[in-house]
Amino acid sequence: MRNYTSISLFYCLFFLYGQTPFLEIRPYAKPDFVQYDLKNHVDHHFPTANITDGNFRRFDGINLTEELMFPNCDQGSACYDGHAGVDYYMPAGTPILAPADGYVIWSAFSPGANPCPGGISPNGDTGIIILAHPGTGHFSCYLHLEPPLNAAVGETVSTGDTLGFAGNTGCAQTPHLHFEIRKDTYFFDEQLSYAVDPFGWWGTEPDPIESLRGNRSEWLWKSSWLIDDNDNGFQRYYGPLWDRMAVGYQGDSWIAPSTSDALTSRHYAIWVPELEEGGEYNIDVYIPSGLDAATAVIYEVYVKNNNLGTSDKMLVTYDQTSNTDNFSTIAALDLPEGSNCSVILRDIVASGSIGSFVVFDAIRFTNTGTVGVDENNLLHPTNKSLNIKSIYPNPFNPQVTVDYNISTSEKVSVIITDLTGRQIKKINQVFKVKGMHSITWIGDNDYGTKVSSGLYFLSIKAGNLIKTAKILLLE
Repeated sequence: MRNYTSISLFYCLFFLYGQTPFLEIRPYAKPDFVQYDLKNHVDHHFPTANITDGNFRRFDGINLTEELMFPNCDQGSACYDGHAGVDYYMPAGTPILAPADGYVIWSAFSPGANPCPGGISPNGDTGIIILAHPGTGHFSCYLHLEPPLNAAVGETVSTGDTLGFAGNTGCAQTPHLHFEIRKDTYFFDEQLSYAVDPFGWWGTEPDPIESLRGNRSEWLWKSSWLIDDNDNGFQRYYGPLWDRMAVGYQGDSWIAPSTSDALTSRHYAIWVPELEEGGEYNIDVYIPSGLDAATAVIYEVYVKNNNLGTSDKMLVTYDQTSNTDNFSTIAALDLPEGSNCSVILRDIVASGSIGSFVVFDAIRFTNTGTVGVDENNLLHPTNKSLNIKSIYPNPFNPQVTVDYNISTSEKVSVIITDLTGRQIKKINQVFKVKGMHSITWIGDNDYGTKVSSGLYFLSIKAGNLIKTAKILLLE
């Protein structure tokens, strides 16, 4: 029996305030586990260094008032009062990358905050690079870089170019990247901050940042409608007991010990799709088997009212031991175009839950009103590295051909799944040069047996990007 909740939420005027996501990648060279977690957040209450007001407002609307100042605050949860960016902790010397095209407007070792937050002693001048991103109104800032800085003022950079290297210069005790986004100007104002949160604002009340200069925090990362736990539309926040497992969608997932006490909660993550097409969507989650998963986890579904800047929040309790190794629908909702919804999962479980761990893996947003091609992937003029250009014929019998384009040479693999997420056919990785390519499927499974008629998903994976199309096999 299907156990999901239906939401009917229609919002208009999205493009009046909505910001099209433009950040293509995370701003660092990937570790072997693909993403670093985030330890320190943007303080939405007052994101200005050296001004503390005893309130710390997080991206999910949670307000905290105790132990808010670095280095004594609870990293990943309540750290820290007045912080204007997000902090990725990583080894010294990690290459820091441009997450989107732009040009360099600042590149220098400059005096940092005085005094440093929490009263720590500065470690010399701060290595700082600032990029302008034309056409977006945003500026990205990179702090605590060690020598040498790899980009000079006036240079044009492309996504993935090395800007510098992670360090602990300035007000830093441990190597990390302070990544900050400013709206309308690159200028640092100690009284009225220009900083916004690139991970958006998902509170049920208006974003406090907007009261400073009228700037609203939006999710700025390019995404997709199927988000694995290591993709651009996913972010995991710091917790002391994360464990990465070699099972799940695309062969990995994360787990954290479950708790029924919100005061002891230390692990959470967010998924945000980029939905270029409006309509009714199923929210599907993928849970691998054999992980002693909890039977009553709580998914938080947020839908943004982009006219007001607030979100409606709904809780969905789900048994992660049911229908494992497949996608399962937990909610259905009607959405306008744009990346205006999110799912947050924490390590908190409902009373009476059995199982030791909460599992964090892929989430899929399936447009139930589209039978045939996923228009989200077709002929949109974007800067994405992977695009599906055409699918023919569709519906098909006996074979279907998919034309796709990659802008960089990558290892490419193709996976075909059914509506439950069960793998039907996998074509192993083959190195492809940049340009147009085609893949043909003859309607067979991994054993060469013809499959029955019905709706299938064909996913093309190139590097860390995934594009998926719906294909219909007819008898």
